[in-house]
Amino acid sequence: MTLPKAINPCPILDALFEVRFASNIHPSAVFGMIYNVLKNDFTKVENLAILQLPEAVRVKDPNLKFKPHYRISNESYVTQVGPDVITISSFPKYSGWDAFSKQIFSILDRIEEIGIIDSILRIGIRYINFFESDIFKDIDLKVCIGEKDIEYKNTIIRTEVKHEIFKSSLQVANNANHNNKLGSIIDIDTFTEQELNNFFDNKEKLVNTGHTREKELFYSLLKTDFLNTLNPIY
Repeated sequence: MTLPKAINPCPILDALFEVRFASNIHPSAVFGMIYNVLKNDFTKVENLAILQLPEAVRVKDPNLKFKPHYRISNESYVTQVGPDVITISSFPKYSGWDAFSKQIFSILDRIEEIGIIDSILRIGIRYINFFESDIFKDIDLKVCIGEKDIEYKNTIIRTEVKHEIFKSSLQVANNANHNNKLGSIIDIDTFTEQELNNFFDNKEKLVNTGHTREKELFYSLLKTDFLNTLNPIY
């Protein structure tokens, strides 16, 4: 299948790259070290709500382990940092993969240079897409009860798709609200916890492969007639 480079209008609400890691410094020092090498590009700094929780609660709750504590941003990108995680978003407007991946690799290069990461535990690429319609009639995804198709009223479907060393967590919902508009979400988080021992040496191949797997899954969902209405650019 030949994948479009883009569709218009672009349905992407947020595009995010995440890397989870183990560091070799005290958790409280991670943000300062990372911000020091990114501050020239990201001038706005915000504390996230998780910092309002006592440290003892944050440390003991496994659901909070990989949550960012700080948000730094500029006009085109948002980077969030926690003791064990970094996320990079193309937000509020998706800049396209060429520009976004260039930003990702630039940040990763600078983080590698400061030498605070012992090991990479997981990388993930997540795209959240919004459509102002009931998406279930336009995608090749079918759910039945017995032999009868469901009516897809107020429906949320979540599943996991495996492709080689990557997996994709796929969620489709037709009860989404964005800017007071009702519609549907296709949310794909493509990630791997494998073959990360030499991540910084192989980062471009791994990140680009993850992006391709996410993109393949997204376009494989769309029916051809529906895709043609989205003005695909090849």
